[in-house]
Amino acid sequence: MPFLESMCESSLVFERAYTHPYCTASRATFMTGRHPFRHGADDVRSQAKKLPLSEVTIAEIIKQSSRWSYETAAFGKWHLADDENGSERNPNQQGFDYFAGNPRQHHTYNYFGYDWFENGELVGSHSGYKTTHITNSVIQYFGERADTSPQFTIIGFTNPHKPYHAPPSQLHSFGDLPPIQLSGTVSDHPGSNEYRTNRREPRFDVYYHAMLEALDTEIERLVSSVSRESDRPIVFVFVGDNGSAGEVFPLVSGANVRSKATLYDGGVRVPVMAWSSRPKQFPIRTERTDELVHLADFFPTLAGIAGVPVGAGGEGGVEIDGVRIRLQDNEPAQSSSSVRDFVFIERGNDEKLPFAYGGVDRAGLKVILRDPERATNYSKGILVEIYDTDTDPLEASNLLNDPCAIPVDRTDRLFDFIAGKARQNIAHFDWFDEARYRTHIDDVVAECAE
Repeated sequence: MPFLESMCESSLVFERAYTHPYCTASRATFMTGRHPFRHGADDVRSQAKKLPLSEVTIAEIIKQSSRWSYETAAFGKWHLADDENGSERNPNQQGFDYFAGNPRQHHTYNYFGYDWFENGELVGSHSGYKTTHITNSVIQYFGERADTSPQFTIIGFTNPHKPYHAPPSQLHSFGDLPPIQLSGTVSDHPGSNEYRTNRREPRFDVYYHAMLEALDTEIERLVSSVSRESDRPIVFVFVGDNGSAGEVFPLVSGANVRSKATLYDGGVRVPVMAWSSRPKQFPIRTERTDELVHLADFFPTLAGIAGVPVGAGGEGGVEIDGVRIRLQDNEPAQSSSSVRDFVFIERGNDEKLPFAYGGVDRAGLKVILRDPERATNYSKGILVEIYDTDTDPLEASNLLNDPCAIPVDRTDRLFDFIAGKARQNIAHFDWFDEARYRTHIDDVVAECAE
């Protein structure tokens, strides 16, 4: 991804950014600043409930700005609509003046040949490469409004989500790639069970890399175009919504693949960067930082840029999990993400995935707690996992297997943080038995003294 790589030199790059390990939960958290156990959009299945209309989105908050009158728009993948929250009209009912793309999962993962919706209405089908069509739509929309009201826009690209394929050759440098020939248990059908096929497939690598480069090419075209159109600064934020799928995940440890849909760093640690089109007018810090951040943090951060303060009490007293990120050097110290000691990570839905909840501290210690009723079907029945992601980035060694290696004080503080989240919504954590987990950890630690 040569364009984004080059932009790292003039951007604020977060090396330790976290989210939840699949798209619906992650996107809903970005939109609301709230974790899935609060907003309930934690299930990736097409028939599952998505983001309730009662949730306040970042678009709705930004439109409350008394400083500027924002126009809001969203493009491409949405993935938060269902029958009960407005269906295809959902983005417009959640604060977006304009939406173009796929509100539901219908045709979301079709790269060639897909229905296209605008403001809840089906406006036709397209055969051109979806990543290019999304980019064209944004450029056209922005070109018509660059000199009008301030704009807030969210763009949901589908690359590099499966099905893996050969993008148009002009978008990448891998030459004329032949069509993928699939057999066995791996399917490229958009409706296939990606978690069942979530295993390493090196034959997909060249297509995956071509899809990444194609995305990078179109992002460069989009950034260049809208920057030229506007005489005002534009704040660009690039985020990943979860880690790479197991089929294309390059790192395999002794404990098998640590990729999408897991709470290992390969599933929840994502690229995040921000930059300004006119740094002299609106300067953003230019550095790589190991400050701990979560995608939930962009809710109060973007609201702050728009002049709408959002604290932990949230909108109307609703609990907000995000912490405002310090984008500029001249921001008050109390707004800095460095005040964040922990991030919370969450995984689970009603059918496909065993529940698991965890947290990471500022120095990289991770604790994962698994649902005891279904832990036997995942990770060989392991109930608790503890990793030092700083010294063991592949998370190959569960520290519970080496009791004397467990940093007891840090583990206790991290456990208390996770348990605190459980206490805030016991209905969602109905399986959570705090004493059971605490006793399990204490018993293991006691083995060191023996």
